[in-house]
Amino acid sequence: MKFGQFIKNYFPESELTTQENITLSETWGNGTKKDLNKILSWPPNVFIIVYSLLEYTDKYRLMVSPQPHFTWDYQKDNVSVQFITTEWLALISAQSGQKRTSSISSYINLKYALGEVFNPHNFDIGIYDLMNTSKFAKCAMHLLLSVDELFSDVDICNYKLENRLQLLLLMRQTFAIKQRKNLADNDCKLGFVTYKTSVPQTGLTLNNLTHSLTCIKPSVLPEVVANKHLKQGYNKKSYNILFLPWPFEIESDSFKPATDQIKMDGYFGSFDYRPDDKYEPSKFLQAILATLHRCGTIDLIIFPECALSDKTFNKYMILLHNLFDGNAPSILSGTFGNADPVSTNKAKLSFVGELGIDTIEQSKHHRWFLDESQVRNYNLASSLDPGRKWWENIAIDRRHLVTLHTSNGVKLCPLICEDLARQEPVAQAVRSVGPNLVISLLLDGPQLDFRWPGKYSAVLSDDPGSSVLSVTALGMTLRATGLGHPPSREVALWSEPGGRAETLKIEDDGLGIVVELELKDEPMWTLDGRKKVKPVLRKKKHTTVLPRDANISNISVSNLQTELRKIIKKSGGIK
Repeated sequence: MKFGQFIKNYFPESELTTQENITLSETWGNGTKKDLNKILSWPPNVFIIVYSLLEYTDKYRLMVSPQPHFTWDYQKDNVSVQFITTEWLALISAQSGQKRTSSISSYINLKYALGEVFNPHNFDIGIYDLMNTSKFAKCAMHLLLSVDELFSDVDICNYKLENRLQLLLLMRQTFAIKQRKNLADNDCKLGFVTYKTSVPQTGLTLNNLTHSLTCIKPSVLPEVVANKHLKQGYNKKSYNILFLPWPFEIESDSFKPATDQIKMDGYFGSFDYRPDDKYEPSKFLQAILATLHRCGTIDLIIFPECALSDKTFNKYMILLHNLFDGNAPSILSGTFGNADPVSTNKAKLSFVGELGIDTIEQSKHHRWFLDESQVRNYNLASSLDPGRKWWENIAIDRRHLVTLHTSNGVKLCPLICEDLARQEPVAQAVRSVGPNLVISLLLDGPQLDFRWPGKYSAVLSDDPGSSVLSVTALGMTLRATGLGHPPSREVALWSEPGGRAETLKIEDDGLGIVVELELKDEPMWTLDGRKKVKPVLRKKKHTTVLPRDANISNISVSNLQTELRKIIKKSGGIK
């Protein structure tokens, strides 16, 4: 493929000028599609072209496997990267209106690198041939890493007006909500530029090359959201999760053959999962109260896959935000519903956002497939014929990956069931984004390290280096006795980088499990030798919360709310 056509894949309206000199624009313009100089004046646009070029040609290998035309000098080349980064920042300053340089010709290093890569003489040359030339390959690397460095201090939860790049990002997001999904201006053609956290410390992939930014293929829509929850307590590095493995009982008739069967061989059928929809505010509040007594703060409350209906989720969400007076912990749950002729299965995440309560959904990407072994193991033969194979009756919406950024450095991605296991676009996107926390919502049997959730969690803990918490409903672990196993209360599994998977068991009469985590600053290196300290979530302890831990005799909802408000106010949780 010729380089000019490669650029037009991302910016099809661009006019590939014959002008040899790059003329960078100091005027801010959002969504410029035609003028190549203006396209190149916004760093993420350069990033998506060069990143994709390296991926397409596989030439990122040159960093550790030099060839006659390319050798990476750690000291010399990284100094060049820092010079270009500084000039990018000066250009951003001019675009944001904070400061104008006397002349755009002062961007000497930046203009040189852009000129060597985006020279009109290159447009009719094949990209492999270009990457086999010394100046083009070296300048392409310099540009990619300089943009990556430019974004290294961006924190979408804590915008600082003195940070010139963040100021311009804030301006762009004000005018274009798509910036929540794509930092580049390419209208998502052939991919997205988004934020990145963890860098895998083993292997040789393009994910090893950048610290701060990455590209996602267009088959997965990334969405980055900021949690504005004000962290309480002295230890700002703590992150406390309350997991409620509800429902505690699941009846066999919650699984029903679908009215409209899938159009396949009669050996296959489709089923709907329609459990009882229980709203239990007393248990919910008791669990919160017991957790606050136990560890003082809560950052996230989790329910498993299909634990709540949309209606019940909203009730808990409103109750939670009213209780904490707008500074509530986030709440994540799998939700079920009916959208005739199919069911719905989604992950729903509510959090304190830019403008108050924000809620975002992510659909399940893989249907559950129940074979004879599972039908028997979960004792469902009275509802589903074990002689057939059963597909979950849900629509498969566009693949979507949410990343929630918190003010203390947690980058959370939720997954639903087999999204954890299937090596397809979402799994690739998770590796690219490198979240430091993955929550996998399951409707599954016991969470044991030798079963499939443990195996695939360990993979993500190794690459990209995520801590992974998989959770299931107690009602399902107690049902998983049909193949001779005893009832199990092992409802969650924790995996972290460099550690062994650990099963989390809820004690008898428990309301839920509190998982107390702490962010540890640990060094990570990219292929080119740049070192940065990144936050990694490490588990301190986990404990079962019990009704008696709420330390209150009268458990009416109103009395629980009163008691909780006292505790929250005392700890500073109410603004």
